[in-house]
Amino acid sequence: MSETIKCGSCGMLLYFGEEIKRRLYMRAIPDESAVLADYGNKCPRCGAALSTDSVKIEIKRRATHES
Repeated sequence: MSETIKCGSCGMLLYFGEEIKRRLYMRAIPDESAVLADYGNKCPRCGAALSTDSVKIEIKRRATHES
């Protein structure tokens, strides 16, 4: 599954990758709040405050192949 985190105000992409809580390797990113902390809890594009409540977090399953 993939996860995207976008600013709730301007839609800037802050994270795209494997779903954070399901990562089995390299636990360098423990949770979504760590991603936001890397930006100083402030959107670099619009300056809006970032929190897990203010961002848009979307988790998508991978498409399955039917044969």
